[in-house]
Amino acid sequence: MNPIPFLLSRIADHCAARGIRESTFGRYAVNDGKFVARLRAGGSLTLKTLERVEAALTAGTDRPGTNRPAS
Repeated sequence: MNPIPFLLSRIADHCAARGIRESTFGRYAVNDGKFVARLRAGGSLTLKTLERVEAALTAGTDRPGTNRPAS
């Protein structure tokens, strides 16, 4: 089973809900503005990168570019 399509769907939903671009999410999550585009083009990711993406998806931040939850 390939988890990348599901991950891309979650990222797209996350970005839509917060009104940010996927490139902004990539910069925030893994310091790579082209991260999502590379995944869509067939790229792969390491377990460590997946963990960083998961952390960004579950962080609950309301503002892009912040590492801390909104208070």
